[in-house]
Amino acid sequence: MIVVVNLFFSFAFGLHAFADNDMAESGVHPDAHVAEQVLQPSEEMISELTKDAAELDSSKLKKHRVKASVNLESATASSELQEGLISAPQSVIATATAETNTYTGYIQQEGTSSYLYPIYVQPGSILQVQMDNPASAQLDYDLYLYEFDMSTGDLNPTPIDYSIYGTYLNNYGNGSRTLSENVGTKNSTAGSKAYLIEAYGAVGGSINEPFTLTVSTSATYDSYETDENALHAYPFTVATGGSTLSSRSINSEVDQDWYKITVPESRNYDAMHIDLDQASVGNGYKAELYGALSNNRMALMPSTNGNVSLGTGTYYLRVFTTNNYSDNNYSLHLQPILRADKVVITGYNSNGGPNDYPTYAYGRYYRITGTSFTVTGVAATSDNYAVANAEVEVIWENDYWSEGSNNRYRSAKVMTDSSGQFTATLSLPPSTGSISQYLPGAISFTHYYDICGVLAKVTSRPSANDTDIVYHFAYSIYGG
Repeated sequence: MIVVVNLFFSFAFGLHAFADNDMAESGVHPDAHVAEQVLQPSEEMISELTKDAAELDSSKLKKHRVKASVNLESATASSELQEGLISAPQSVIATATAETNTYTGYIQQEGTSSYLYPIYVQPGSILQVQMDNPASAQLDYDLYLYEFDMSTGDLNPTPIDYSIYGTYLNNYGNGSRTLSENVGTKNSTAGSKAYLIEAYGAVGGSINEPFTLTVSTSATYDSYETDENALHAYPFTVATGGSTLSSRSINSEVDQDWYKITVPESRNYDAMHIDLDQASVGNGYKAELYGALSNNRMALMPSTNGNVSLGTGTYYLRVFTTNNYSDNNYSLHLQPILRADKVVITGYNSNGGPNDYPTYAYGRYYRITGTSFTVTGVAATSDNYAVANAEVEVIWENDYWSEGSNNRYRSAKVMTDSSGQFTATLSLPPSTGSISQYLPGAISFTHYYDICGVLAKVTSRPSANDTDIVYHFAYSIYGG
């Protein structure tokens, strides 16, 4: 930091070699700083969501074919329903209309499947299924959803939904595990429909480590269902001042809402703040951001107080519940943490006021009078948006004081406000009065002062800085 300051101040004090003490009007700087005009980031309410093509790898789907040969007429609750599974219904306490059951099962060999059918869904209701896999890096299970032809009872071999994440063990605080596989569908017909769920061992198998299926049907849900995995994520455009979505709800304990966020290379931020309204957080709702690795492995992005560091690329955000759920909509807010790419000093103040810009031999600069010195300025992005909550350090240096005097430097760290403005007040040592300037006239004076340097920089980005020269007035002698 001192090296950066000295590089500038060596230029400032190099003015000594070029100054002409007889040229009182040699300065070319303005009388005062012009206030920097920055843009205020605008917020946006997301009123509509539209799906686009999935960017995740779907090659697994092309290779997979269901091996079950079943018909609704031959399916019975005592045999087919529990083929490869052990039924374990679980009662659910909820504030929304959802019926939920859980089942456990095993995939004993790679390339084999366990099935659950028939699952009936009433007209207008939705089906949501979650598979929690064993926490093993050697196992990779996928989830497929099929529907029966209700007129013939035959199974349609083409899946209507699928979840094909690769195994990636994330640390979720309460243990290490891979992201759950989730699928869903809506029965848009006028009659009841039947479905088959397939848990497939894409890699490995185990006779000791079970998976768990949670199956929920609900007649109450938001208009954007179903979007149970990242392949169905809705693109979410984030405004410079933040974007808010409040038209979604979590309608069951396994409901997952997914959004896709694309961070451009031309971004003016390196982090995003993600949060939910307090009522939803109280219900156990969470918002998590994931980065997609090869083979659709979903890596949880670390979050600190809701802030997630981001680079250029595509990310996937899921909203889900760890406890209760409700028909009430949640409010999801995303706020870019704008990057301060530049700092501009906009003004000064001291005992002589903010407009004290005399012209001495070294040019026209602000003159500090007294020992209290205030520096104001603004921090902004490269495209001139105001940056709030950025830490700025202001440093004053007077090379006329020796290093050992402890008076050569003064500094202060301050935070920018919501408009990107900052104000730093420094308590200075007295001027040494090392430079004299004779001012002739009807009444002549000799002024004594120092030439000092000022640096304002973003603490986390020292390259974002502004520098200036100021005078520090000591005293004057009449008729000198």
